[in-house]
Amino acid sequence: MIHEDEIAQIVTSIWTSILDRMVEVDETCCDEPWSMPGRTLTGCVQLTGDFEGATLLFCTAELARSLASVMFSEDPESLSSEEIRDALGELVNMVAGNIKPMLEGSSRLSLPSVVEGADYEVIVPGSRVVCKVGFRCEGEPLLVTFVERQNG
Repeated sequence: MIHEDEIAQIVTSIWTSILDRMVEVDETCCDEPWSMPGRTLTGCVQLTGDFEGATLLFCTAELARSLASVMFSEDPESLSSEEIRDALGELVNMVAGNIKPMLEGSSRLSLPSVVEGADYEVIVPGSRVVCKVGFRCEGEPLLVTFVERQNG
C-alpha cells in the first residue's frame, strides 16, 4: 500500500521538475482537521479496476493560480478560471499517475475533476483515508489525500 513518504517523494519530484517550485513536507498538518483559508480548489482522480480509490489534491486559490502561471508561462492575472482548474487537474493527474504503478493489479485513472469554492468538504463515499500528506509551497498550504474503497 502507499505510504506518506512515497506521496511526499512523488509530489516533491513533480513540483521541482515540472514546476521548478520547492515544496516542504508539513508533518504537523495531518494531526488535526485540515482547513484552507479562503477560496480552495480540490482536484480528484479516481482509480478503478483491481484497486479502487482516489487521489485528491487540495490547495488555496492563490497557490493554484501561481502554479497555473508556471505551467502555462503566463502572467498570473491573465489566467482564466478554466486555465487554473485545468492546471490543477493536470497536477492531480500526474500525482495519481505516479501512484498507479505502485498498486497491485490493473487499475485505470479517471479524467480529473476540480471543485472550487469556500467552506466545503470533499467526501469519497464508501472510502477510507490511506494517507494524507501536507506541504507548504510558496508559503501556501497544499494537501494530498489518498483513499481506498472500503470492503463491504
